[in-house]
Amino acid sequence: MFPELQGSEEIMATQTDASIPWTYQFDWDTKQLRQGPDGRYLRTQNYAQYLEETAKKILNTRRFRYSIYSERYGVDFLTDRGRMRSGISLAVVKAQAEEALEAHSEIERAEVSDIRFEGNRVIFHVGITGARGITRMEVDVWQR
Repeated sequence: MFPELQGSEEIMATQTDASIPWTYQFDWDTKQLRQGPDGRYLRTQNYAQYLEETAKKILNTRRFRYSIYSERYGVDFLTDRGRMRSGISLAVVKAQAEEALEAHSEIERAEVSDIRFEGNRVIFHVGITGARGITRMEVDVWQR
């Protein structure tokens, strides 16, 4: 009646732990989930893509904004949108971004480098060390 599993418990546990986490892809221009030609929502395909998408979601979510997230999810510096450059500390943005990323269970270390103002945006490069791999990416924190 029930299917029989082949292999030992150690092998079965290893196979489930080795699966790559995924998240849905987000279109940052339209602020909608991306859909494939068949209308299904697209998932991340590999671990680097998962880390990048997760980091973008964390860094573009204001902390305490949505009750579905814990108090550790998101950043505080998004409340500074619209302020003049002289009122924004890039060192504080850097520290808050690293802290928010490292609060995620899959991210072991995050290092923000080359943070700068570019037009009406704040952009930085971040290196992320996850539990299963490493990636580097450029993040557009916000448009002022």
